[in-house]
Amino acid sequence: MRVGIVGLGLIGGSLGLALRRLGESVEVRGVAHHPNGVVAAQQRGAVDRASTDLRDLADCDLVVVATPINQIRPVFEGLAGVVRRATIVTDVASVKRPVLEWARCLPEPSQFLGGHPVAGKERSGLSESDATLFRGETWIFTPVDGQELTPFDEWFRLVRGIGARPKILSAEAHDRQMAFLSHLAFTISTAYAQTVRPVADSELGGPGYRGMVRLAEGDASLYEDIAATNRGPLVEAIDSFADVLRDYRERIDRGDRVGDLFRRGVHATR
Repeated sequence: MRVGIVGLGLIGGSLGLALRRLGESVEVRGVAHHPNGVVAAQQRGAVDRASTDLRDLADCDLVVVATPINQIRPVFEGLAGVVRRATIVTDVASVKRPVLEWARCLPEPSQFLGGHPVAGKERSGLSESDATLFRGETWIFTPVDGQELTPFDEWFRLVRGIGARPKILSAEAHDRQMAFLSHLAFTISTAYAQTVRPVADSELGGPGYRGMVRLAEGDASLYEDIAATNRGPLVEAIDSFADVLRDYRERIDRGDRVGDLFRRGVHATR
């Protein structure tokens, strides 16, 4: 099976490494934005071959678009004149509704299946890629209503083969879930860092402080685009968090006992 990966950063590079470890008849072809990305991917062993030209994916059976979300639409437009109608196309973006709209330009939109591996690290880039990144993690797929999933069986098999667990959700449900589970977490981490650093000495901070600011070390440009494309659900998540935080503030300010609030938080993590 010939698998093309467009975008050879953390996710694309990790996917290439993982697929090549399967020891099956999978040929991994990569497309990078810059020539130095091609060289780096080959040196890291993330691909069998790579280039900067989408036309090199013309005879691939499957193409995975692993670019940042702001690059997906032009990549789809480029693939539209390259891939065959039978080629399976998928992506890895953490926002799905706009991606499904953009995929309509592909030669056979029914051969596109939105995807999102819920895996990652604080730091991005090919140098952070890891063949074990997806082990034990959920890989969400977001078919459109009534879409036939049989053509994607081989892709599901490969996803399981690299250790991930496929799960089906609607695009709307996915985007709302990710707003609360992922995008809100980054927003809170950065807001916390902005609140604390002007008034506190970070060298005095222990594990709690480091844990809270860990996500703020992520790619701000990436999350800026995520916030723009998942604006409604993220605003809902921020408002919900603000309501809870306001309750904490008011009760602490009144001198109330707040152990029950803290215990609710502890129980919510279980």
